[in-house]
Amino acid sequence: MVSGILRVIQFGLGPIGRASAKLAIERGNMELVGAIDIDPEKVGKDVGEWAGLPKTGVKISSDAEKVLAETKPDIVLHTTRSFVKDVFPQFETILSAGVNVVSSTEELLFPRLKNPDLAERLDHLAKKNRVTILGTGVNPGYVLDTLVLVATGVCTDVTRIQAERVVNASERRLPLQKKVGAGMTPDEFRALVNAGKLGHIGMKESVALVAHGLHWKLGSIQEEIEPVIAGRTTATEFLTVAEGRVAGIHNVGRGFANGEERITLDLKMYVGAENPHDGVHLTSVPPIHLEITNGTMGDIATVAMLHNMAPIVADADPGLKTMIDLPIPRVFL
Repeated sequence: MVSGILRVIQFGLGPIGRASAKLAIERGNMELVGAIDIDPEKVGKDVGEWAGLPKTGVKISSDAEKVLAETKPDIVLHTTRSFVKDVFPQFETILSAGVNVVSSTEELLFPRLKNPDLAERLDHLAKKNRVTILGTGVNPGYVLDTLVLVATGVCTDVTRIQAERVVNASERRLPLQKKVGAGMTPDEFRALVNAGKLGHIGMKESVALVAHGLHWKLGSIQEEIEPVIAGRTTATEFLTVAEGRVAGIHNVGRGFANGEERITLDLKMYVGAENPHDGVHLTSVPPIHLEITNGTMGDIATVAMLHNMAPIVADADPGLKTMIDLPIPRVFL
């Protein structure tokens, strides 16, 4: 394990990146040496002030290559976009500078599923420059995949996996409420889902990671995305969802082997959700039933996973890694 202070750069300063930068400044085991974002409204500002803290002397820059060269960090905390194709140039820049990466890019959880060629290039780049790259987060990255696999560790046999996550989006930030379609009509919701512009990203990657971890050969992975319709009018801090409008999303991922459904991952994320929780249920020897009451707070958990995996990634063998390639996540104190 890396000892001493970990020198980090925060790449991407949206809501999650901002929270990540704040934690890096506040933690005694990290030194935030750089901040990168292309938003003109952020460039030039002190990252401490942007994170709601006193000035740090570290200015937000849009020049990634310059920041990487001047600061020589141990690792980049990367929080920009969801799709590997969109952020591949960013990863290429970081890896070519000889710097490790831990990213919240959802598809990076298991990039070989949809982007095998880019995954191969990332692995080659990382090994060539003797660094490591990992995709993680809370979902995907923990609740519906890593936690599921950890739960199988006390079993002698597993034949069926079911896991669910129920999230009350009323308590989450506005971008997430919009991401799940809160306030839309059902037709608007379905049109955006069909256009690939709405919904949770990473469900198929979670199914694939679970199957890969158990050496299950899946014949197919299927995904369903449907709206949750509000049964009553509900107001949040940011918006109001009228009765009959979309309250959020119901997203299910299914993995099939020999025509039999072996993996079912069920996500409900909507305004007004009752009994929020995370659950893992294994048809196994012995049977396993886990439940996290009130669920795992997504924004905090995402930032925590990035930070807690950072020293593990910095200490890992070079290459493109998944959560099952590395030691179990635990708090970095």
